[in-house]
Amino acid sequence: MNRVLAAPVYQPDEEPPIATEIRQNLEAVLADKNMALDLRYYDNTANEHWRIQINAFSFFPVASCFKAFEALYYFLNTPRDLWQADDGSALYSAVVHSANVAAGRVLTDVAERNPAVGNPIERFNDFLRIDVGMWGGLFSWDWEGSPTVGFTDPRYEPNEFRRVWVDGEPYLIRNVFTAADLARGMDFINRGEIFTQFDRFREAARATKALLSIPAPTYRSPIERVWPSGYMGKDGILPATDVATGRVVNDVGIVRIEGGEYLIAFMSAGENEQTAIAMLESIFEQIEFHQSMLA
Repeated sequence: MNRVLAAPVYQPDEEPPIATEIRQNLEAVLADKNMALDLRYYDNTANEHWRIQINAFSFFPVASCFKAFEALYYFLNTPRDLWQADDGSALYSAVVHSANVAAGRVLTDVAERNPAVGNPIERFNDFLRIDVGMWGGLFSWDWEGSPTVGFTDPRYEPNEFRRVWVDGEPYLIRNVFTAADLARGMDFINRGEIFTQFDRFREAARATKALLSIPAPTYRSPIERVWPSGYMGKDGILPATDVATGRVVNDVGIVRIEGGEYLIAFMSAGENEQTAIAMLESIFEQIEFHQSMLA
């Protein structure tokens, strides 16, 4: 696949006073919590005006958030006439219904159709690192019934440099990303069609955005629970029984509001769901404050 440039690199000048106030307010709310945030504001011409990053480079279990980027991976590496993204397809099941076995099927399907060096996990990680510009990746995807069982990427093996910290205790978790990773990936998808020179990428980005905009029929993501309209994204939830850190509540998405868009990449571990939702409510209070200043 030809390398693509999906969006210009953010080069901030001095932080705008309004962003400083919002950041300070959010830092006070996040203090002493096992949470991370990457919040960005874009105007109606897709220009980024500011970003607020709090614990954004700390590792957290990614849960299912990576499936947003799996969709773009699929569309970019599958011939247009072979795309299958309707209800009932593996891709739709992985992204909309968050089906874990289907996610493994998508990874192996792309790998089998595009011979190259590496197993399905390694090749997906190459895409994230080289094409998208992310540092996070999967070590394995070993859900029972998934064709990816047994495949690993040693580059992302849990180690002392990729630990998750919860309440001062370190944990070695298989699949970890940062909030900055999630934000980078969602920005790549969201603004890619505007900045790319390649029609193929533009079409793949649009298809990915359309899929990420489909609400699950019986479920709302954490962001949707707080702000039910104008959401495009992918969440990831793990119950406390499935991960040593305790409950994981993640969500990365774009919220469209008059006057622009906000990218929210939120991650938490070892916090209950009520605390996570309360944090998202605080984030949206700051977004509404920013909106009032734009009026």
